[in-house]
Amino acid sequence: MKDIGSIFPLYDSDFAGLGTETWISDAGSTAYYSLCREAFAVIARHLDDTNRKVLIPAYTCDTVITPFKEQGWDCYYYPIDNKLKIDTGAVLTLCSKLDFDLMLVHPYYGMDLGEEEIALLREVRSKGCKLVVDLTQCIFSKQRLDFVDYYVGSYRKWFSIPDGAFLEAKTSSSIFVEELHENESFVSLQTDAMYLRGLYFSTDNEEVKSISRRLNKMANGMVDADVQPHKMAMVSRQLLQQEDVEKNQQRRLDNFRFLFEHLKGIESCKLLWDDMSEVSTAPLYFTIFVSDRSELQAELAAQHIYAPVIWPVVYEEVLVNDVVRSIYDTILAIPIDQRYDQTDMMKIVGIIKKHYHD
Repeated sequence: MKDIGSIFPLYDSDFAGLGTETWISDAGSTAYYSLCREAFAVIARHLDDTNRKVLIPAYTCDTVITPFKEQGWDCYYYPIDNKLKIDTGAVLTLCSKLDFDLMLVHPYYGMDLGEEEIALLREVRSKGCKLVVDLTQCIFSKQRLDFVDYYVGSYRKWFSIPDGAFLEAKTSSSIFVEELHENESFVSLQTDAMYLRGLYFSTDNEEVKSISRRLNKMANGMVDADVQPHKMAMVSRQLLQQEDVEKNQQRRLDNFRFLFEHLKGIESCKLLWDDMSEVSTAPLYFTIFVSDRSELQAELAAQHIYAPVIWPVVYEEVLVNDVVRSIYDTILAIPIDQRYDQTDMMKIVGIIKKHYHD
């Protein structure tokens, strides 16, 4: 592809085989929402009769925080270390000072929760604090801890679908999707943006690309505030059903391995992982830490490689210490998804090595 990164494309062929049936249906303790932030909103509303105090990792997306703020929850933030692991001592200190009703956890970039983190979460849960694990960066993870109350994750970050997220609960009492409607305006805009993205790749028409980006921005602007739950659109369920999940996982891991082997050892480009064994499931992105992030990001973009900042700081209160601040200031996400192969990864490596004169 001419471009690496940005939104997924859709083509006429993607819609040709869509039927009316899908195995992706709401049943028992699993429900499918339009957006992951809606799943958080459902949890916040379900626990509305509590003191509404939530403990959130300091390195997170504003869309994780907003649903709780909108429901009147008090948000507190716990630090993580420079390996993106929970600062267990800090969490224990916070829990000794306040009674939290919910703690949110992110396993980051292909790394399942470690033994020390699991032991901490078990202790936190034993004190009556419910737990929600967000698998958006580790969507293929098989790790399910029996004491965790909720698992959530966003499918649309991983596949060519306009919307889609899941919520798994220990019981079905918190799942209310039967009476929900689809997020029609968002899905329509996002589908158009993705279709035009595909048309751009077919025609190389820059104006089409510009319109696609504009529609995508409009769609995201519609859901930035006032989070209201919607059910996952049928077209997204059907498109997701066509995905070769095993192939997608393997392609991501292959791309990850190539970048890891070719970028490790560059002094100015720090990797999150020291060894491939730390990656237990396919990551959402390949992340690097660089002090001149804006310059490298611009250089990549000039070569049609769009490496996003995951995540920008929207709520200043997340900057709980210098380690967290450094993560936000230096982390850069390199696309490794199923659209790309070794040739694309070689292009990325070449630009980064040239940038740092390696």
